[in-house]
Amino acid sequence: MKLQFTNGYRPHFDQISRILQFLEQQGNRKKISKPEIVDSLGIPNKQVENLTSMMTGFGLVHPRVTTLTPFGKSVIESDPYFEKIDTLWIIHFIVSSNPEWVVWYRVVNTVLSSQDHYSVEQVSNRYFSDLAIHFSERTVSEKLPKEVGAVFAAYSRSELSHLGILEVEGNGNFKKSNPVEVPDLAFLFCLIYYRDEYSPGSSAINTEDACLAEYSPGKVLNLPEYQVRIILGNLHNAGLVRLEKLANLDQVRLSDALTQEFVLERIYGENNAN
Repeated sequence: MKLQFTNGYRPHFDQISRILQFLEQQGNRKKISKPEIVDSLGIPNKQVENLTSMMTGFGLVHPRVTTLTPFGKSVIESDPYFEKIDTLWIIHFIVSSNPEWVVWYRVVNTVLSSQDHYSVEQVSNRYFSDLAIHFSERTVSEKLPKEVGAVFAAYSRSELSHLGILEVEGNGNFKKSNPVEVPDLAFLFCLIYYRDEYSPGSSAINTEDACLAEYSPGKVLNLPEYQVRIILGNLHNAGLVRLEKLANLDQVRLSDALTQEFVLERIYGENNAN
């Protein structure tokens, strides 16, 4: 469990893009140090620490070694300025489905589904009292509001605002908005990511789990069950998954060839199914 994931800073995707470009230029190196990034790009050390922490949480780089993940490599090659809505939904899912980033995880999975209007102070006081067991009172009182504020800022003032999850109210507080639709292929990537994390090697996922289970795309993306089933139906019709529903059987069958890398190629390659 990590309280200080953002260190109170919203993600600056222009700087994230610069770091990704630098990492791509390093070829097949096994580890790239943060001082190298600082020296090469002229970004302050503290900012590099914060940005690489978020890039790890966003699934763009591997932890500790700061090398590109397959997702990070696809993004820098095909969507370096984070203009594609699929990219933003995938980032949102990866970071919001990981309970290690406790503040971000709880804001998305608990706070946003519990009320429609938010203030940093109210959310900090209401939803995180249990953190006193894990962190000192001083750490919680000083750091927690900054982390909550950074999450709200990410969805209202960074590229993630294009998802339409939150908007700023006139008094500086926030309110729930009407998100843009999740593209079918972005949902499919999230489904495969969920399978790989929680049922690695499984060739099928219970449809209800895909809709409602903790860490699932339906739950984390806050999609009603009917909408998840529509997306799955679209993917079935496109031949990307197979829906099996007979008697007590209601599941999504996934072929061995259906990997995260395969879906990334469909999203970012020339032949886009959406």
